[in-house]
Amino acid sequence: MKKFSLLLFSALIAFSISAQEVQNVSEGTVYLKNKASDNWYMGIGGGTNLYMTKGENDADASFGDRLGWMGQLEFGRWNTPNWGARLVIDGGNIKHVAPDIAAEQNWVGGHVDLMYNIMNAWGSYNPDRVYSLIPYLGIGYMYGLDEDWKKPNPDGDLFKHQNQSLTYNVGLINNFQLSKSVALFVELGWRVMQETFDGSGLGGDFEYDSMFTGTAGFKFGLGGKQGFTPAELMDYNLINDLNSQINRLRAENEELSLRPESCPECPEVQTVVSEGVYVPNVVFFRINSSTIDKGQQVSVYNTAEYLKANENAKVNIIAYADAQTGTPDYNFALSERRARAVADALTSEYGIDSDRISIDWKGDTVQPYAENDWNRVAIFFVD
Repeated sequence: MKKFSLLLFSALIAFSISAQEVQNVSEGTVYLKNKASDNWYMGIGGGTNLYMTKGENDADASFGDRLGWMGQLEFGRWNTPNWGARLVIDGGNIKHVAPDIAAEQNWVGGHVDLMYNIMNAWGSYNPDRVYSLIPYLGIGYMYGLDEDWKKPNPDGDLFKHQNQSLTYNVGLINNFQLSKSVALFVELGWRVMQETFDGSGLGGDFEYDSMFTGTAGFKFGLGGKQGFTPAELMDYNLINDLNSQINRLRAENEELSLRPESCPECPEVQTVVSEGVYVPNVVFFRINSSTIDKGQQVSVYNTAEYLKANENAKVNIIAYADAQTGTPDYNFALSERRARAVADALTSEYGIDSDRISIDWKGDTVQPYAENDWNRVAIFFVD
């Protein structure tokens, strides 16, 4: 058991250190790395316990006579949406009903636990989720005191060091999030300790007692940020296509720079101004997404500035989806979401009147670009 204790304790410490260095990934979603001060919390609560020994199992006592009280203070941190660790400091009163054991015994102790959020790990991370089920596994220590919260007076060396024990802890935490920084918890736990902790079994085989616990209380966020932020990852195919377009334009510009600035022998060309004005602004989207990336916000901004400078101008937004991804029906709905996302950005972020904005969506029925990935796009037409 000593080897198991050392292994479990080492695993908990290694997790706490390494989790600070790795990038958060949950269900294929990458989350931005939080600061060391983020996602810490403090919890305080109390409840009851039921101490189990071989003698007590045979004792003729009511369930209520066997319940003691306890309290706990904990400090913890969620290192990823799925995994966290905590330190619990606890203590209370144990009621013994087995023969030849003191009727009551007080204790103090603590344990370090590894926590696992089932709701996030088996489902998806949702910062607004109210209920979470969190099992935990850990190792701890208990130190026994007498009914006056004093160290027991041993009879010679017989009881020496028998009022303390390593503990092995498992349990379930029912977490109810009341706000971003406040939660209610109901916790059910079970811990195992040496049989000699209660003063029994001193002359017998080396065995173990156990204790069931039930506590409830509140948790409070400790400064810093609470929660995790998904990273906005760009589509690398799109980035490569855009770089190719930039390189092509640079080549054309280089060719134009080699032409003469004037040509006296050339006939004068009359400039024709079209009544319809086309603003070559586009918003490219990641695959299967209708979220406007930060790098694409400049196109929305430029169109908004044009509309503010030209009060009579209106914009028509036409959105598309690429033909090589998804079904036609899905792509049609996706292009609609893209068109509405761009229109909403113009109205909510830049104050453009919705009467000046019209939208349309083509799905993958129309492909404005020869490059497939470029067609995850919304194009602005201003007149």
